[in-house]
Amino acid sequence: MAEVELRALDPEVSQFSQEAAQLEALVEKICAELRVDHGKGLRALIQCLSEGYTFLFPALRQLAQNGPEEARRALVRAAAEAADPTDPFRAPFLLEILAPLLFDPIPEIRRAARRALRERLIPVYPEEAGEVLVQWAAEADPSWKALAGQMLGYLPQKWTRRALIALKHLAHSEEKNIRRAVVTALKRLLQQSPELVKAELQRWLEDPALSPLALCVLAGKEFPQSKVP
Repeated sequence: MAEVELRALDPEVSQFSQEAAQLEALVEKICAELRVDHGKGLRALIQCLSEGYTFLFPALRQLAQNGPEEARRALVRAAAEAADPTDPFRAPFLLEILAPLLFDPIPEIRRAARRALRERLIPVYPEEAGEVLVQWAAEADPSWKALAGQMLGYLPQKWTRRALIALKHLAHSEEKNIRRAVVTALKRLLQQSPELVKAELQRWLEDPALSPLALCVLAGKEFPQSKVP
């Protein structure tokens, strides 16, 4: 019986493999087009992210991780351009494709990806982006925690309460970069929700581990360079 079921699945597996190969070939063709006509290749990438993200996701994710530099640069811009508030189902795909580019080895690509996240994807998809940031804040890797802490400050006002919960968790970290990111985010949130943030920071003042951060924010000071408890 198992052999019969396996034989029945073989054509489906074969078809899937062929389709995957075709999709990878399409992405490779777009990469080649970027070298010849960058504008045309970029438009093709935007179209892929806008219309075919469910089918092309594995190939595009691989491109973000290991693609040529020019293609990774274009993919950052394409992800920003493809963000559309009328299609919320697109959000998790765009965020997942952008994720490896946030830590790209090329500084310019890394900065561009983070700018695309805070200036485009978060404003267009605040709910979806907020959930992803909370997940990143729970990661074991301190680099992801620091990035999440920084980006939580760019969430809209209705997200302030949930952002504060995540930031409080991050604030207990001993990593200076994470604590600095928390202070930066709190200062941004303080501007848009002063009463809510001030009330939360008053509670932080009662915690010896959190009070140095709360004092920085309330006094408008920079994060101290010396180690804090």
